[in-house]
Amino acid sequence: MGPTEPSPHGLLALPLAILLVREEVYGAQPSSTNEEADANELAALIAGAIRLWECAEDPAVPPRLVLHDPRKGRFRNNGRELYFFDGTPAKRRLAVQADELATVIAKLTQSAAGNGIPLDPGER
Repeated sequence: MGPTEPSPHGLLALPLAILLVREEVYGAQPSSTNEEADANELAALIAGAIRLWECAEDPAVPPRLVLHDPRKGRFRNNGRELYFFDGTPAKRRLAVQADELATVIAKLTQSAAGNGIPLDPGER
C-alpha cells in the first residue's frame, strides 16, 4: 500500500485525477449532459481502488487520510465532495497519490485493451 504519509508533491486533486482517468483510459470527453454523473462515477471508481486524502484550506496543515469507507457515501459536484449516508461530515478538497493513480490507470488501460474497448479516438 505504500507509506501512510503522502508526499506533499505527490498528491493530485481528485477532479484532476478524474480527468486523467477519463482521457487516459477512455480517451473521450463526456457529453455535457452526463458530465457530472460521469465524474462522480469515476471518483467512486478511483476511491474504490486507492486511498483518498483530504487537504485543508491552509497549505501548512498536512493532508489527512480519509478513514471512512468511500463506498458508504456518494460523490457529488463532479467528484469534488463525498457525502456519507450515516451523517459523517462530508469530505472536500480530496486528493490521491499520483503514483497510486498511475497504477490504477495502467490496470484499467490493460483491462480495457483486453476487452476490445477503444483506448483513444483513433481506435474507434
